[in-house]
Amino acid sequence: MTRSKMAARRRRAADRDARRASLDVLLDRAQRGTALTNAEAALLRAHVAAETTEADELRRTVGGQQTAMQRAYDRTRAAEAAIVEAEQDAASALAQSARDRQFAQDRQFAQDRAKTLHTERGRIRAAERTLARVRSADTLADALTAVALYDGLSPATISMHAAITALADRPDIVRAEQDREHAIALATAERRARDAERQAAAEETTALRFARYLAATQRAAGAPNWPALADTVKALADRATAAERNVDQALTAWRSARTRALRHQAEAQAAVGTP
Repeated sequence: MTRSKMAARRRRAADRDARRASLDVLLDRAQRGTALTNAEAALLRAHVAAETTEADELRRTVGGQQTAMQRAYDRTRAAEAAIVEAEQDAASALAQSARDRQFAQDRQFAQDRAKTLHTERGRIRAAERTLARVRSADTLADALTAVALYDGLSPATISMHAAITALADRPDIVRAEQDREHAIALATAERRARDAERQAAAEETTALRFARYLAATQRAAGAPNWPALADTVKALADRATAAERNVDQALTAWRSARTRALRHQAEAQAAVGTP
């Protein structure tokens, strides 16, 4: 507040105090029954009019201040409500974003598991085809070639193995080589069958557990439910288990055929050596 305004306020306060002191004197005389002169009556009227005018101005000023305060209060409440609404919207957006990220991660995990199951199914089928070729092989070279192809050897290496096998035409060497190669092929097939069986069982357990978790997560997040996912994964696991069972049966049949062939060979050699 400037000095001029402060000085004007002090003057008004002094005038008001003087006017009220004069008004008190005139009212006291009127109360005692003393007749007022025309000048005193006019002064009393002027004092009352001044007090009335000042009171009216004060009421208008107070009313305007109250109106301004109410408008400010209303604006404050509206701003607070807008802030609360914005915070709620931000919290909802963050929660939805978190659910979307989790759903995307779960979907990618499911796709990766499905690819893994598809790869394992391909390996099991390749093992079945290799065992079928080994069982139907006419020579040891053919059986070794089938195993080498399954192991991923190069064509040059496979050809070299076939040439070495063809050169070893002595009966004892052939028999020893057959025993050794049969043992190698049998051990390899058994190892791969066991590995495939363990892998298929682990993948089945993991896929079933994840399918249940994914279905529960999707229901909680309000995402579309995949009721057939668990059944699909279970069907794939059952097919893998059936393939492993076929591998075991093929190994058992091959062992039996090998035993019969060795027995017939021994009987033929004994018959040739008998005088």
